[in-house]
Amino acid sequence: MALPRNIRPEYSTTIPSTGQKIKYNPFSVKEEKILILAAESSDSDEVTNAISNVLKNCVTSPASFNVEELSLFDIEYLFLKTRAKSAGEKIKVEITDPDDDTFSTEHEINIDKIGIKRTEGHSNLVELNENTLVKMRYPDLSFFQDGIDINDMESITETIGRCIVQIVVDEEVFNSTDMSPPEVVEWLDGLTTEQFKKLSSFFETMPRLRHEITCHNPNTGMDFTITLEGLADFF
Repeated sequence: MALPRNIRPEYSTTIPSTGQKIKYNPFSVKEEKILILAAESSDSDEVTNAISNVLKNCVTSPASFNVEELSLFDIEYLFLKTRAKSAGEKIKVEITDPDDDTFSTEHEINIDKIGIKRTEGHSNLVELNENTLVKMRYPDLSFFQDGIDINDMESITETIGRCIVQIVVDEEVFNSTDMSPPEVVEWLDGLTTEQFKKLSSFFETMPRLRHEITCHNPNTGMDFTITLEGLADFF
């Protein structure tokens, strides 16, 4: 006689970037093993694939839900929510005093205290001048592997190009799907420095998973604060 299938509990949450309501199951033991093995491998491709596949298995509704369409901070948020229901509401992280690398301590975080931080005035519509508007999309899971380096000109140009959805000049709309990456880069290279900064600031101000921790270093007698940001700091 076959064993009965285990029924996992179902929970609800809201996707931060869209407000979409979804339902999800906690990780199974099998999925937890996949994540652990991926983390131990230190291979960013394996980690990315593991997160994507596990979340696909865990989200139960709506049926049309597509993990690949989520922004990176949506995935970070959903991953932590799912993990909290699977392995406990608290996680432990090892933190080191940035001014004294001889001191480190283990700190416990309540996952419910970790949230998406938003910047007032941020928008996915970037106005370059009175005639030109650029519609942006948020970086997706592929950026977990590649990262977002806003301090390197070549890297941020490529990142901006990958995240442009539309360019509207006067009343004419240019869709990114109709342009090749080199064409987009060439257009970006033709912007003024001020216009380019407006586009790069989109990434500086976009919502992100962030949590600050303040600890006391008994060696120095001083408090220090560190910021955990992005899924890599919590994985």
